[in-house]
Amino acid sequence: MADEKLFENRIKKHFHSVGIYPAGYPSDRMDAPMVGWYTKIWGGGFQKSGIPDLICCVNGIMLAVEVKASSGRPSELQKLNINRINKSGGIGVFLYPEGFEQFKELLKGVIDCSIHIQELIALKNANSSTKCDIWTE
Repeated sequence: MADEKLFENRIKKHFHSVGIYPAGYPSDRMDAPMVGWYTKIWGGGFQKSGIPDLICCVNGIMLAVEVKASSGRPSELQKLNINRINKSGGIGVFLYPEGFEQFKELLKGVIDCSIHIQELIALKNANSSTKCDIWTE
């Protein structure tokens, strides 16, 4: 478990370096321009089992990361949830230390992609009202 936590901290450090910050992070402490947001999911009695460790929104794309130590194995419920995230149009990954460089390339592609953004903005603007309030400030 300690190896997994150390690896998770490496992931979070990389997130900060490319502009992906945790919920509530102060703007004046952001070193890179913000391109994404994440939150850490804590397992336990008040949380559903099998939810990925890091839930992110990067450049309008939902990204879910289940962090694993080199010897870690995903549970059947984790496999089910990652599969459903991918089928839903998000990106769900099991991330091992050996795949970190490949993950960085995937993340760079998500950050650099701008094709979907204009369509997403138009869709949000068209469907925002007092009963479907989409906060942008």
